[in-house]
Amino acid sequence: MQYNLHENFRSILKESNNYPKYNHFFMLDENNFSFFRFDIFQIYENTFTFQDLKKIIEEKAEETKKQNDIDGERIMAYIDTIYVDWEEKNFVVGEKWEFFFRLYIVYVIKKTLNVINSVYGNFFETKNLTLVPQSFNTLLFLRNNLKKDNFVLLYITETYCKAIKVQQWFYASIEILNLWIWALKQMYKDNGIVQYRYKSYEFIEVNPLAKSLVMETLEFYSQLFCKWLYEKNLVWNDVIVISSITKNVHFIDAFNSEYKKITNNYIVPFHHSDHLQTFDRKRDPEHMDVLVLLNREESIRKTMITEDWNRITED
Repeated sequence: MQYNLHENFRSILKESNNYPKYNHFFMLDENNFSFFRFDIFQIYENTFTFQDLKKIIEEKAEETKKQNDIDGERIMAYIDTIYVDWEEKNFVVGEKWEFFFRLYIVYVIKKTLNVINSVYGNFFETKNLTLVPQSFNTLLFLRNNLKKDNFVLLYITETYCKAIKVQQWFYASIEILNLWIWALKQMYKDNGIVQYRYKSYEFIEVNPLAKSLVMETLEFYSQLFCKWLYEKNLVWNDVIVISSITKNVHFIDAFNSEYKKITNNYIVPFHHSDHLQTFDRKRDPEHMDVLVLLNREESIRKTMITEDWNRITED
């Protein structure tokens, strides 16, 4: 079951808790979490052990909570970009001498954790419950498949717009803007071209007046976006857009044109991928985060593939 969290979070938790035999995954907005990254340099004459790694994580976690006055709890810690004696490695445990790796720590804020605990009991004792930032699996997917460490992930929905700046593939900043799709609809209405929102790309292309009015509106909308991106220091990166608006080719053309005026980078609509299994269903662009989770989480993927196969054989 998929829910949007404009609904009451506590009531969703209660309904989910009625199905104890299932694994429950909650993809929550990033403002429910705190994110930290560390570059770790160490020299070990003895073989590096899992206990050594655990000690580093605990020390950094304690240091981070004190220095940043974090009132939540750690839910995730992991490492990547591992080098041993300046040679890239897949694992650090079992190696020795000079080490470099990046350590990432994610906390869930206390307010969110308290709501979860009020329904489930102690979150850390609940084995079938997983919390992840909404965009977390998408960031991993983009890094691994696009081989990009730095970009801006831009969400544009009916009711909010959110830009996540990614540096060295991890969360650097999260900005909110009121240039959501509703604002664009209002611009169409103000300019007297509401009827063209529902026309096909081909129809508008062969209608000079329609195209002129639509492009003028979209160019103004894009100018506002680019001005905001510049003011928030989000330019000089490729911008990857997750939104139903990516279906509007004229919007992508207008946004790319405006963005290239201030940078040589690109606006990239992220609404399909040959690397993702859609599990025999049509997925809207704004559901990309959920789709990536379905593909990356092995237990879910196996269940979805089995359901697809059963559906096909029954048909």
